[in-house]
Amino acid sequence: MIGEHFVNRRKLVLLLPTLIVSKLVFGADGVSVPLGGPAPLTDELEKYPRCVICNMDRRKFHYSRHLLHYGDGQAQGTCSVHCAAECMLRERRRGFLTIYAPDFGAASDPKPLIEAAAATYLIGSDLRGVMTPVSKVSFANREAALLAKQSYGGELASFAVAISASFEEMAGSVVRRYGNDRERLLRKAQQAAS
Repeated sequence: MIGEHFVNRRKLVLLLPTLIVSKLVFGADGVSVPLGGPAPLTDELEKYPRCVICNMDRRKFHYSRHLLHYGDGQAQGTCSVHCAAECMLRERRRGFLTIYAPDFGAASDPKPLIEAAAATYLIGSDLRGVMTPVSKVSFANREAALLAKQSYGGELASFAVAISASFEEMAGSVVRRYGNDRERLLRKAQQAAS
């Protein structure tokens, strides 16, 4: 009897992960639900109207906005890939299910969101950048990005390169800020000593 009880508990422990995953995927009523909760793209501009980093209006900057869908099922919206990079750094421990970027090549407004990992970014073109001096514009279609490159210049890159470029800009900005603050404090100290 004790041995039988132990075997049943062991079977339960082995089956538990399967039961949990089936609840996550199919829900309590058996209806299929995407992992991570309800679809974050549904009414995303209404649900996430402002950038979580800089508070800019994401509706106004629909052509550059990004949406981060975390491992815990929650989502946050940003106005740009620059703010998305900062958000990724802040929230990295949550894990990411998907990060979405706008398809700048789409004719519709607001621009539809696509998976950023599959997007082609045009970096450093004459197209207007948002929250950055170096523009980073995402396209669902590589050919559309190539056409934009012919008109506006820049270089084609992946999402990873766009995020890396944003981090590099942030690092430069922080170092400049440190240098300016230090110089200001030294001048203030020298004036006080005179």
